[in-house]
Amino acid sequence: MKMRSQITILSAKIRPLAESLDVLGLPVFVGSRQKALIAIGDRMAEGISTHIVTLNSEMVVNARKEPQFREILRSADIIMPDGVGVVWAARFLRRKRLPRLPGIDLAEGILRTAELAGQSVYLLGARPNINTAARQRVESQYPRLRIVGSHHGYFQGQEEKVIQDIIESRAEILLVGMGSPGQEYFIARTRNRLPCLLMMGIGGSFDVWAGHRRRAARWMRSLGLEWLHRTIVDVRRWRRLGFIPSFLWMVFTAKLSGRQAA
Repeated sequence: MKMRSQITILSAKIRPLAESLDVLGLPVFVGSRQKALIAIGDRMAEGISTHIVTLNSEMVVNARKEPQFREILRSADIIMPDGVGVVWAARFLRRKRLPRLPGIDLAEGILRTAELAGQSVYLLGARPNINTAARQRVESQYPRLRIVGSHHGYFQGQEEKVIQDIIESRAEILLVGMGSPGQEYFIARTRNRLPCLLMMGIGGSFDVWAGHRRRAARWMRSLGLEWLHRTIVDVRRWRRLGFIPSFLWMVFTAKLSGRQAA
């Protein structure tokens, strides 16, 4: 499913969000979750296509390595501070306290709002059994929510079929749980073909909704240690922690040089 070379970045952005702060060259949302939901609702009401990125420090490092990924992040309409590293960088570099806005919490707020507003949702990502279980959990949690389609994330060689399914569903909201950067690349190369007004990458949220994985305890989340919990319960994630020195180097060199570019 690696079609990155075929992507043309066409931002559907009409106006930038007022509440944003430049962090390492990326405009990061600075408001609360409630303000984010209001901004998202306003854009949808005006018919404005919106791509939401939930940013963590690993993505920032990947953006430095991959110029195309960096352009995808910069072309996103709303960038949420999902990772504690992004929140720390904003405070260290810009002396600004940002509330951490985990993608799964924002996604649940979007689902709750969509249920009340009668908006339709498509769930894309995860393994087939996880996607099915997640859909069942979401349907149970939000009984009046209009879920008009779902598909697992293992569709190599069948992407066009999945795209057509989303088009035919006429979904207004697309939640993509395929991990980063895959979910961001998928949204970037398909957003201009899809009917969806809101597209958001939600990482491993389907695993949590399906009951396959549990979130960290609330006290760990409040201390910004959810990443540690995920690493403990999934030892394979230890290999991914190699980005941390690179991220710290980026932040400290940006501080010393006064340059913010990612």
